[in-house]
Formats: sequence, structure tokens, C-alpha cells
Amino acid sequence: MRVSTRLRRRASTAFVMALALGLSSCESTVGVTGSVVPQELFASQAVSPEARKVADIVQQKMKEQDLTSAVYGVWRGGEVIAVGAFGGSPIGVPASPDMQVRIGQPMEPMLSTALLQLDGEGILKQDEPIAKWLPDFPRADQITPRMLADSTSGISDYVTNPNFEKQFYANPIKGFTSEELLALANERPPLFEPGKSFAYAHSDLVVLGEVLQKATGKPLGELLQTRILDPLRMRASKVMLTPQLSEPFLHGYTNERGVFEDSSFWNPTAFLHSGNMNTTVADVATWVRALADGQVLSDGQHQAMMAPSTAGLGSLTKDKFFAYGVAHAGDWIFMNPAYGGYHGVVYYDTVTKTLVIAYVTLGPTSNANVDNALPLGKEIATMLVPDRPPQV
Repeated sequence: MRVSTRLRRRASTAFVMALALGLSSCESTVGVTGSVVPQELFASQAVSPEARKVADIVQQKMKEQDLTSAVYGVWRGGEVIAVGAFGGSPIGVPASPDMQVRIGQPMEPMLSTALLQLDGEGILKQDEPIAKWLPDFPRADQITPRMLADSTSGISDYVTNPNFEKQFYANPIKGFTSEELLALANERPPLFEPGKSFAYAHSDLVVLGEVLQKATGKPLGELLQTRILDPLRMRASKVMLTPQLSEPFLHGYTNERGVFEDSSFWNPTAFLHSGNMNTTVADVATWVRALADGQVLSDGQHQAMMAPSTAGLGSLTKDKFFAYGVAHAGDWIFMNPAYGGYHGVVYYDTVTKTLVIAYVTLGPTSNANVDNALPLGKEIATMLVPDRPPQV
């Protein structure tokens, strides 16, 4: 087993395009599920042919990839196409679509959203050096919050540091402090001069989160709660600094340490500020729709967030780019979180407002070196938007 490959895959798949170059939680559902859909979340309706096709794809991919469980939701504008769950959580107990998961990458543009809000309020200027807040951080006089949000700072990614890998797999329940993660990031030299290229790095999100906290005097969890989660009524979502999960939750399973194990309580602070939030599929849908529509930003801020402002850096182009924590591939917004047996995918077509979300957990023979939710999500998105399928 090569654990280094697994962690480096986690780093790289957070933005696959770089290598290749919210719906309301109370909406009704049409779906085929492997368990009962909670009535407090979804009203019962007749099953559509599209819902059956979605369920067939989920079940087929689970079989092909030996997945333990899956929760998913598919929407088109205000229409709910399918919401459901298959498999066991824990094994032997039917999974349900209201189960909590580790959110992963969809948390990242929340930091950028808060940054843009604070910039508009004059509290934290996105283009001023972070030296005001982190004066002792290397090159703090050259790095700006916008660079951190865009992954253009050049800071080395701590996830690909063999020392992080060794510490993480030795005790994945222990967790990390921001000081520990930044020390690991700075053990290796910068990749490039600030603002001169692009390289996705979890280190950027750790630094950005620390800057946001120092600028506001508030913990990041409180900041995101008041600025994003509460306004969007994302009541099932919460930033977590411990391994705690509230019932019901989707049990994470993985084989990446060489044994098949329940990884549900691996500490999420290993990816501090870039995924340490518990949520549900319904809340992720709420957030993605709000992100795409700019519901908690001004029109100007939203336009800036969605613009190809990083095109020309590294391998980024106007058609495939990453900016403010959001990956774009043509008309599609794309996310693929992965951590501790939880693999996820989000596809959102900005033209038809088609949204596909799925979180899966691994089985004994699953390949932990790939995002196991990606094939499932891409096939569903292609089935729903056949004339413009996602290219990532």
C-alpha cells in the first residue's frame, strides 16, 4: 500500500481540472431510494423515469466500485428529480438521504464568500498583504487574501508533505492545529512567487481561515454561521473542530491504511478551514445554489467571484479555471471532496441549473486512489444534460 499516493490524490483531486488542463432543504423530492425518505425533509411524490435512471446509475456504480453506501440528490431548477440513499450505514443498517457527511471542498468557497463580504465592508481588504494579520508568516508582505482564495500564493501544500502523511496515518483521530499545519506547509520552499502561477494547496485555506479570524476577532465557525449558514437556513451544517458527528450520519469506510475500517471519526481538522464541516446533501444543495446565484453577495461581488480572473496562470484558461475556491469547466461548476472514506461530487450547470450531488463511502476492495463519487456524478450529469456534458 502506498499511503503517499492516497493523500496526494486527495490534494490533486480537489481540483482535477488543473491536472487536465442551494437548493432549499425543504423542497419535495422525486426519487427511488434504498431507504425511507424522511418526511420532514422531503414530500412524497410519484417516481419519474429520470429518477429511476439516476437510481440505476448509483446502484451500478456502487457495484462496480465496491462501495459501502451512497447518499445523493439531483435537481433541475426548482424541480427535484431524485433524492435517495443506498447501502448500509453502519453496514447492515439502511442509509438514508438525511444523514450527515463531512462536507469537504464545498466549504472552501464559503471562506471566499466571507472574504468578499468583509472586503465590501472595509474590514479586510482582499488585495492588501496579510502581514497586518500574520506578520511572521513567510512572504506575508507579498501574499494577499485574494491569492489565498485563488490558490495563487505559491505556498507548498502540507498534504503532500511526507511528514504530514506520516503523522496523519499514525493517528487519524488526533487532529491538527493551524500552527502544526502551517509549520508543515513551510517545511518546504514555496512553489513560485506570490500571484505568478496556480497550484491548489490546502495550506492556502488554513492561512486564509486564520486571517479571517484575526481580522474579525471571531472563530471561523461563528463567522460562517452568521454570514452564510444562518442566512441560508442551513440548519444541518456546522463547522467542527472535533471528530463528533450527530445522528444520523453516514459512516465513512476506507481501506487506505491497509485494512478496511470505519473512518467516521477521523479528525476533520487534518483539513482545517478546507472541509471541517458536517452537513447533509440537502444543505450542500442549498449552498451550491446560493453560491451560483450570489445570494449572500452583492451583484458586483458575485460577478467578480465567478469571473475567470485567474485565467493565464499555470494551466488555467477562461474555460477551465479556479478562482475564489470555485472550480469552473465551461458552464459547469465542479467540486470533488474526499476525506477519510467519504468521497463526494458536485456538478452544477449554470445554464439549465441542473445540480448533481453525491457522497459515497468505500468498500473493502474500492480503489482509494481515485474519487469514487466522480464516475457516478458525471454519468448522471451527462444523462441529464447530454448536449453539454461536463468535461471534467
